Amino acid sequence: MSLLLLNFIHGAGAQVTDTTVKVKLWTIYPGYVVTKSGDTIKGYLKLKNLVNNQDKVLFYLHPNDEKYTKKYKPKMLKAYKVGPRYYESFKFKPPVTYAGNDANTYHFLLKLIDGPFSLYRWYYESTERSKQRVQVDDDNLAATQIDLSFSEQDLLTNDYGKTPDGKVVDLNALKMLTNFKKNMSKLVADYPELAQKIKHKEEGYRYPDLEKIINEYNTWYLKSHKR
Repeated sequence: MSLLLLNFIHGAGAQVTDTTVKVKLWTIYPGYVVTKSGDTIKGYLKLKNLVNNQDKVLFYLHPNDEKYTKKYKPKMLKAYKVGPRYYESFKFKPPVTYAGNDANTYHFLLKLIDGPFSLYRWYYESTERSKQRVQVDDDNLAATQIDLSFSEQDLLTNDYGKTPDGKVVDLNALKMLTNFKKNMSKLVADYPELAQKIKHKEEGYRYPDLEKIINEYNTWYLKSHKR
């Protein structure tokens, strides 16, 4: 199954990951991986947490297996789904405050919105907080003390968007390093009405409303490009 077909199944412009859905960390959930060749392999994957699932994922043939069948790193896959969370592989340099691998290499990004304009989110924590946690050995989980006090609510985030032409944009940079209203309005310039709302900083069209803005753009795009 190709990635394009997966996107069709999700429904273009749809919310593919709802971060409000409650999950049990360090638990095996049903899911699948999408290989570089576009094949889909169904099975069971370990949902660790929003930070650890970005660097690798453990694949199991059966939900009660103690040992994983294969460990996948981002450069090995196009995408994967574990429980309610869907990830895609991207090559980028994470924020410098990320406590792990901050190189310009492949990482899994949580996909929040699938559509002509897709939204992804990267999670990270400060170096100080990371040092306080137990480092987990995937090959010796039985002897590893899992840090059950880990809270996904306190994580820092960085948002990325993929525009209809396939360009990946650091959306946080639009807010932090430049002018959000100016640059975001340019990204959706083909939808003049929405672009003007952003440019004029109308209520509901500012950076905190990013998901709403993208959903509104996708709804318009799909209607206007319908054949």
